[in-house]
Amino acid sequence: MKKVISLLFFLLSISAFSFQLTSSGMKNGVIEQKYGTYGTDKYEGMPLLSLPFQWKDAPKGTKQFALVMEDFDAVEAVGVVWIHWITLIPGDVDSLPANASATDSHLTQGYNSWWSKLGGSLPLDKVDRYGGPVPPNKTHTYTITLYALNKKLNLKQGFYLNQLYDAMNGHILGKTVLTGKYIKH
Repeated sequence: MKKVISLLFFLLSISAFSFQLTSSGMKNGVIEQKYGTYGTDKYEGMPLLSLPFQWKDAPKGTKQFALVMEDFDAVEAVGVVWIHWITLIPGDVDSLPANASATDSHLTQGYNSWWSKLGGSLPLDKVDRYGGPVPPNKTHTYTITLYALNKKLNLKQGFYLNQLYDAMNGHILGKTVLTGKYIKH
């Protein structure tokens, strides 16, 4: 019996570690310039071209994914963790192409930090989407977390990050994290 239980824990841990997130928009852990401040697609200084993502081996029973892109290095520069993108993705999807934030009508997207005074107080109807990296002081590392959820969340376009975390509570089957640097020149 003890061997069976040990084997089950081992198998569960393997499947939890196999859930992986990658991006063809990163090379050697560095986000390509076009997805941030040095790109050409912008609104009032906010980069609009979202990174492409691919994932595999999501937990069985996944009904929806939640993607959160944050900049923890922003605390040193502006005093807060900067939210670059929060979006809900259908559970039968395993990738997002570049610019999905602007082109994929199946995404339900939340507000990024560009609506704040620090972000230029951009209108809410312009910030419920990807708002790419613009590191103000040095090269920053961006953390992208993809959560696999056991239910479809009842959030509408233009939700806040705290609303996402509240809604996900108790419904996370697994998560995978990808980090990438955006080089400040």
